[in-house]
Amino acid sequence: MLTLHHVTKTYGKGHLQVDALRDVELQVDTGEFVAVIGPSGSGKTTLMNILGCLDDPTQGEYLLDGVPVGRLSGREKAVLRNREIGFVFQSFNLVSSLTAQENVELPLVFRGMEGEKRRELSRLALEQVGLSRRAHHRPWELSGGQQQRVAIARAIAAHPPLILADEPTGNLDPPSGRQVMELLRRMNQNGHTIVLITHDAQVAAMAGRRLRMEEGQLQEQN
Repeated sequence: MLTLHHVTKTYGKGHLQVDALRDVELQVDTGEFVAVIGPSGSGKTTLMNILGCLDDPTQGEYLLDGVPVGRLSGREKAVLRNREIGFVFQSFNLVSSLTAQENVELPLVFRGMEGEKRRELSRLALEQVGLSRRAHHRPWELSGGQQQRVAIARAIAAHPPLILADEPTGNLDPPSGRQVMELLRRMNQNGHTIVLITHDAQVAAMAGRRLRMEEGQLQEQN
């Protein structure tokens, strides 16, 4: 599904130069559920941005589904990102003026999908996360856990093979966090490949494979 070969990401120059990632090697196969754990400033967010085709390595190569991402134009990356990746963020990133269903539809709009099909896919996605009855509620009418479930529905509505989740439980109380993790695990069982970024060891323990990020370097963790 995705491969990083000798990936380094450097910011700044001279004495201000910082290597956010240092010679990272990573292979994630289709159907895996991988958690990357590490403290703030360890390089987790930089790794997520590269995996999400939002940033490019300074050195090394990233292959997504066999495609060398670094050789693509900005427009080609946007198309690949929209087709292959669903994003789940810590802050939910829902549009406050839109209903839950309309938020779920947004990535489908960007795909140019016609209205009836968009509505059907968004309805099915909300059903999967147990929010069918909240389809016409706006984010401010939903709890934090419900907002994150809407965000997951948005991520999976177009059935992308890869889901990138960046601290998806970070703003939630423990019961809501457990519900979200159970939902992600169910998505994985349904065939989605998931890469989860977290600082929480209990959250990481729910993944099938755990990696640790320390000072820009990645290693397997038992």
